[in-house]
Amino acid sequence: MASQSLQLSTSDGVSTLTLNNSAKHNAMNFAMWQALPDLLQRVAADHASRVLVLTGAGERAFCSGNDVSEFDKVRSTPAQIEHYNGLQRTVCERLSKLSKPTIAMVDGYCLGAGLEFALLCDFRYCTPASRFAVPAVKLGLPYRYEDIVKLLDVIGPAPTREMVLRGRQVAGERAAEIGLVHHLAPSREALIREVGELAAELAAAAPLSLAAAKITINEALRRDAEPDLALCQKLADEVYASHDFIEGRAAFTAKRKPRFEGR
Repeated sequence: MASQSLQLSTSDGVSTLTLNNSAKHNAMNFAMWQALPDLLQRVAADHASRVLVLTGAGERAFCSGNDVSEFDKVRSTPAQIEHYNGLQRTVCERLSKLSKPTIAMVDGYCLGAGLEFALLCDFRYCTPASRFAVPAVKLGLPYRYEDIVKLLDVIGPAPTREMVLRGRQVAGERAAEIGLVHHLAPSREALIREVGELAAELAAAAPLSLAAAKITINEALRRDAEPDLALCQKLADEVYASHDFIEGRAAFTAKRKPRFEGR
């Protein structure tokens, strides 16, 4: 356990990071933003962790956004706004650059910052009870360029205009229709089971291959610069030179499951 509001555990190669502020539908408060960078760094550095599942405590919310009730104290002056936004960018950068596969397990509200977290994950699974929204226009907040780009890249311009300009909630079924989520589970029980199956599948795969593939996909989707092709080639070369490449070939020849070590 990392703190009362954030819980991190790892088992069988799968790390689970739980947003635990259920009294406020797992809204992100300032203390949670401060703690998240170190927790994500721990996941990145933990060799035993091969996959990260991000979820919310309870059965009503993944994350309902930021805790607006504390904005007068922590996000009202120009200096406070700059510091708060800087923390958010640090967290989002570390989540997006995590070389391990990430899964957002959504049940209930996924609003504002919660939607941003989900968009930064490689996989998004949800239930029909889930509700996705960008409520910025109803709170008098800006929705910044980098945040809109995340949504555009996933669902395209028409649904993005609908979500951002109207600020209305999108139900789980509609989220699946527009490609906002990868999979719609029929119930919470099915969601937990199916995310567990996906996480186990990813944890059993070759970590270096996964990292190289994820980073290469991210490079191909970059908007701020040309893809770093030299980096992509370097990662591919490292995979070819790895012990896991030898193990993968040996397991295929012997018709057994490979035992990848991430080296």
